[in-house]
Amino acid sequence: MLRTIDDDAEFLKRIMFSDKASFHLSAIVNRHNVCIWGSENPHEYCEAQRDSPKVNVWCGLIHDRVIEPFFFTEKTVSSVVYLDMLENFVFPQLEELQPHVFLQQDGTPPHWGTIVRSSLNDHFTGR
Repeated sequence: MLRTIDDDAEFLKRIMFSDKASFHLSAIVNRHNVCIWGSENPHEYCEAQRDSPKVNVWCGLIHDRVIEPFFFTEKTVSSVVYLDMLENFVFPQLEELQPHVFLQQDGTPPHWGTIVRSSLNDHFTGR
């Protein structure tokens, strides 16, 4: 990676970072992603409500632009739902930037479905 950056000063400007976040309407916070720091134990706890209503939002960031947020209407984002979002929402916004964009994703299961990887390989050949 460092060699690539040394060889191509524009490389980091061509990476699109993306992620999905879930916002629970009941103000539930995912405790796996949150730490409370203090000099004393605040004895904080949160009673989790299973399957509370939520909104799933995806967004992409690339050097000088934001790929508009996408709000999923589905309760769960599967590989099929994620692929539909990529093909109908993300890829058209990246067309003018191709063939130079690299897409960064985290490792959630919808990103690793065979249909998603196949489509990404077609759109981001060799990347």
